This record gives sequence, C-alpha cells and structure tokens, in this order.
Amino acid sequence: MWKAFVFGVIVSGTVGPIALLIFGTGARQGLAAGSVAAFGAVFADFLYALAAFLLGALILPFLAGNRFAIDVGCALLLMGFGAWMAVAQLRPGPPPEAPRPAARLFLPTFLLTFLNPMTLVIFAGFVPQLPVAGSLGMAAVLALALAAGSAAVGVGFAGAGAAIGKAMPGERGRRAISLATAAGIFAFGVYGLVGAL
Repeated sequence: MWKAFVFGVIVSGTVGPIALLIFGTGARQGLAAGSVAAFGAVFADFLYALAAFLLGALILPFLAGNRFAIDVGCALLLMGFGAWMAVAQLRPGPPPEAPRPAARLFLPTFLLTFLNPMTLVIFAGFVPQLPVAGSLGMAAVLALALAAGSAAVGVGFAGAGAAIGKAMPGERGRRAISLATAAGIFAFGVYGLVGAL
C-alpha cells in the first residue's frame, strides 16, 4: 500500500496545469478553497487508478491506438481553458466579491484531470508492482492509497498558493496570480500540442 501512496505523490508532484490551477485557486481564495480544488484532481486520480488496477489490460490497447487524438484534444482543452481564464481576468470591471461555491472549485480540476485518459496509462504501467490480482477490494484500497498521496501533494500546492496570495494581497496581486496561472496552463497546452504534432 505504501508503494501506491508514494506513486501518487510522485505523479501529482509534477508541476503541470493541474498543479497551477490548484496553486492559483489557493492564492486567490485561500487554503480551504485550494484544497477543494485539489480534491477534484484527487477524485479523478482515484477513478483512473481504480480503473487501471482493475481493467488496465483491457483499456490500454484502445488508448494506445488513439494516443494522437487524445494528446491533441487534451492540449487544445488546456489552451482553451487557459485562454478563457486570461480573458476573464482582462475584462474591465471588478470581479464578483462572493466566494465561488465548492462545486465550482472542485469541477475544473476534476474535469481537466479526468479528460486526460493518458493518466490511466501511467497508472496501468504501475500495476505490475502491486498485489492487485483482479481483486476489487485490493484495487480499491490501493487506489485510495494512491489518491491519498495525490491529496497530500494537492493540499501542498494549495497551501503554497495561499501563502503567495497572502504575500500579494489586493486586487492587483490577485489578477497577477490569475493571469500567471492562465498563461502557464495555456503554455502547457501549447507544449502538449507541439509534442503531439
């Protein structure tokens, strides 16, 4: 079980678009909000880990055969999401003061993580090191351990964002962090598109 936890930490510890989104949410709205966003990614990781541990051998050939389309689609999704975030920050007028509902913090990271099925490939590649053996119970326990590792890293990103947000208070700081987050997500999309082509 500790292997699954450590693997979750390693996979989630990579600074990518999801980490930036969690970091930006924490910077704008604090640790609690950033943690809710992080758990969106954690839930997607759990679902993919569970699927990989149970069905990886059946699903992998389909994903491998459609990798180009999946990579391009994910890259375009990141570029679109980053552009949408930037446009929202550059619109004139003050942003709404009310905090966003938890579901609106959870869903973006869940969807961005879940809409990249290559995560399943990464998790499925880890299966031979685990004592899954087709057991639903063991697969669920190991998927939870992996999700716990992912959660530890996600909350860490949220905490780092919250610390930066406190260091850069006010509307200008919030906008700067949001624009930097949007630019980073867009850049990851461009990088992914170039790599796919």
